[in-house]
Amino acid sequence: MEAILASVQPYDIHGTKYFRIVYALKDAPDRMTEGRVAAESIYRDPQPGDRVDIRLLLGVIDDVRKLT
Repeated sequence: MEAILASVQPYDIHGTKYFRIVYALKDAPDRMTEGRVAAESIYRDPQPGDRVDIRLLLGVIDDVRKLT
């Protein structure tokens, strides 16, 4: 699903890197959704304002790719 990142916060748990992201879906730009994704499942250097494709697996973010 296409979305715009509103905020990106890196963190780690026991040495494993994750990102907390807040995003608005293209079809609902006024509604923010929060999610967490492992560093290996998101592109390098994500930034607020980036247009992305978010893929979910059983309701959990599985992959985040930057759209050009």
